[in-house]
Amino acid sequence: MNNLFQKALLIGMIGLGTTKVKAQVITNANHAVNFRQYHTYNWVSPDIQTRNPMLNSDLVTKSIESSVDQSLLARGLQKNEQAPDLFFRFHTYTERVMNGGYSSMYPMVGFGRFMPLGFGYGPYGGGATYNQGTLVIDAIDTKTKELVWQGGVSGSINPRKLDKIIYKVVNKIMRKYPVEQIN
Repeated sequence: MNNLFQKALLIGMIGLGTTKVKAQVITNANHAVNFRQYHTYNWVSPDIQTRNPMLNSDLVTKSIESSVDQSLLARGLQKNEQAPDLFFRFHTYTERVMNGGYSSMYPMVGFGRFMPLGFGYGPYGGGATYNQGTLVIDAIDTKTKELVWQGGVSGSINPRKLDKIIYKVVNKIMRKYPVEQIN
């Protein structure tokens, strides 16, 4: 019976394990556009949707814009406030999300009145909350006013590591920008 209990406990521990899903970058571009025609850019006001003042600040805006600026400069684009070829804008959206919740397929171990040890599947109501964030970066042609490129990613946010997260996520997104870096 001790061996049966150990097997049931092992199954339960496997059921408690969580998998870490990496945030994937999603991009979309107007493939009819020649991105080599763009040499200059400027920023327009961001769209920030969050209730958390730590995530809705000038410091966050400057951090995102600075990270994108570095990536664009590496691709040969220059910032020009007077007559840019592209406008860049970013959108952020954050919310508190419950991880886990009820699952009808969670392995259970228990002691019953008529059976000394039983196991099966039943509901599990555990979980934790975390900050889920989305960052989307847009490139808009200043002459046509059309969106020519968009890149975005969603994932969990730790406000204590915000600068590191911003830098990492922006670089992931900008790697997918259609113009290669100049070496």
